[in-house]
Amino acid sequence: MKKFNINNDIYIQITKEGWKYLEKTVGASYVLHCIKAPGYEVVINGEIWYKLQAHQVFDILPNPTGSAVLYSTEIMFDEKDLKENKQK
Repeated sequence: MKKFNINNDIYIQITKEGWKYLEKTVGASYVLHCIKAPGYEVVINGEIWYKLQAHQVFDILPNPTGSAVLYSTEIMFDEKDLKENKQK
């Protein structure tokens, strides 16, 4: 196994329901300046992804059981952010 620090960036794809949720909870200004800002909205293999710290995603886009999926269940991250888990 490897460790991943939740302060590191992950790349997510936000669903239509996720955008609606963000507009209601954090507002359009936050979305524009903190999610859709240059450097955070990136195109990878022809698809739009959003680069956010993992803990930020967990905070602003919760996925409680039985609710709409707010972002794709597939995420990406840089392999350099994975650390070996030293067994004791």
